[in-house]
Amino acid sequence: MTSRISHNRYSFVAIATALLLLTQFTAPHAALASSQTAPAAYVDATLRMAAPESDLSVIVSARSAQTAASVINSVGGRVTSELWLIDGAAGIIPAASLRNLEAYPGVNSVIANKVTHSTSAPATAAAASGPVTDQGWPVAIDVGADQLHKQGIAGQKTGVAVLDSGVYFSKELNKSSKQPSTISFYGQLDFVGDGRCQTAAGTQAKDYCFQNYRDSRDPFGHGSHVAGIIGNQFNDVASGVSLGIAPQAKILSLRVLDENGLGTYEDVIQGIQYVVERRQDYNIRVMNVSLSAQATVPYFVDPLNRAVEKAWAAGVVVVAAAGNIGGRAETITVPGNDPYVITVGAVDTKRTPGVWSDDTLPMWSSMGPTLDGFVKPDVLAPGSSIVSFMYNNALDGNGAKLALQHPEYSKSASLFRMSGTSMATAIATGVVALMVSRSPELTPDQVKYRLMTTARPAVGSDGQLALSPLRQGHGLIWAPSAVLSAFDSDARANANMDIARDLAAGSTSTSELAAHYQGPVRKALSDQGNSYLYYLLDDTGASIGLGATELDLTWLDRTKIDALQPSWLNAQPAIPAAKGSTQPSGYAWNGGYAWNGGYAWNGSSSAQNIGPTQWVDEP
Repeated sequence: MTSRISHNRYSFVAIATALLLLTQFTAPHAALASSQTAPAAYVDATLRMAAPESDLSVIVSARSAQTAASVINSVGGRVTSELWLIDGAAGIIPAASLRNLEAYPGVNSVIANKVTHSTSAPATAAAASGPVTDQGWPVAIDVGADQLHKQGIAGQKTGVAVLDSGVYFSKELNKSSKQPSTISFYGQLDFVGDGRCQTAAGTQAKDYCFQNYRDSRDPFGHGSHVAGIIGNQFNDVASGVSLGIAPQAKILSLRVLDENGLGTYEDVIQGIQYVVERRQDYNIRVMNVSLSAQATVPYFVDPLNRAVEKAWAAGVVVVAAAGNIGGRAETITVPGNDPYVITVGAVDTKRTPGVWSDDTLPMWSSMGPTLDGFVKPDVLAPGSSIVSFMYNNALDGNGAKLALQHPEYSKSASLFRMSGTSMATAIATGVVALMVSRSPELTPDQVKYRLMTTARPAVGSDGQLALSPLRQGHGLIWAPSAVLSAFDSDARANANMDIARDLAAGSTSTSELAAHYQGPVRKALSDQGNSYLYYLLDDTGASIGLGATELDLTWLDRTKIDALQPSWLNAQPAIPAAKGSTQPSGYAWNGGYAWNGGYAWNGSSSAQNIGPTQWVDEP
């Protein structure tokens, strides 16, 4: 069955408004609060599994960074860095000292110094053929950024911080003046490892090595690709369209991932600290975080989440990747699982700009809800086969590892195609740069609101959503509407959440847990015990269904629904029924699933396929 898109303005507005309301229902973390007992410090459960004779790499949060450092030293550990942004410190401690550390007065949490990694899918990357500037299919067309470029809106006077594996400019992409010919570049701060300069080039600081565009490096290649998506100044030969989303934005590179695309919480938080501390010097308005880690603790305890929240509260719009472990529910990674920031999933647009009927949702793009019950991702952006920089010359020792691992890459090419939510995040970051360039007074909450409410959800001819919000968020971003539409000045995202209060409640004691939030999405086991229903309650107590999965959290399609025939009349936990009915309100069985209340999931495809529906036209 082929369905066509609804172009009704009021239908679109209703859907956008209803989607936004999905993210607004939150509650204090009462359930966790009721079970919390002393000691007050939250300890990452993975740390307790370590052998007593081993050493642990941890991040300690306390009443102050000084207290955290003192505690690490007092238990026989070694401080490796001060993380003042989150009132913490990173260090190495004996595993046997963990119980003494968590009981120390003033300690709020002890979390593993987790590994972070890039969120791209190099296995699906394909080499871009032809000369450097002859590429075709500029992704700017897919999000309407090219329309803004024609109006002179290109990210001018906007600083963008990119936390990644670095940026490298080959000789072919450099010119002899003060800037490379590729992007406008502030320079690079290298925090990897101990932050020491690896060559004579660069200026050594306490925690990092500063490098200008001639000395900056990216042995992995991922950061160069991300930075190029945001600020590439080259134009496509065929169309004349810029390859960068915000070609006049200026990039500040924070190298926090190594030559293998791996890093640590410690290095990433050090990079975020620099951004927050020096944001006014560089006019940093946007921070791109195309990296991720596994979510194992509540959002408000996780040190990386607390760091991005600090940046958000300081006026920096944080754009984070959803992650590349999708195909199932509950796969959003850190820091994309943070409820405040903008989380971006990926769309495969099949390299057909402006034609959305063939678009699909890649299996690898992570999906919600988060483990804390929040609807994520917030938006989608193109994320498959995206063209950007990747230096591929093994002879001079500067070739990017990602490029050299793939023999299909041309040795003379500097631009390549890669896939991942990293790429989608960079595109969304570029759009945000366009937004704040034109309207510099916007706050992060206002930016998030405008980006979400102007996104184009995939809908059918009946005006209902073709995919659950837990899979597509608010839909595909559309730059002209996000930048140029008129908005109520009071309209903002995160409207019912208090980030200052959330951050101030550092402890997980019973008295302070109520300061944190639990997301609105709930999960119920079916009567048959074979599937889960995701739902939320609106402000009247009526339930709104958001989709269903099998027990392994893979999404149910029409065929599986017919086979399993799940019901939730006696679901655990119980779902409120509509008055005078035995069925949960907002739920109907009509040979498939139709979710009332402005949401629909038709299960028309066994894959994560958006087609044959299309993205709704701009209002």
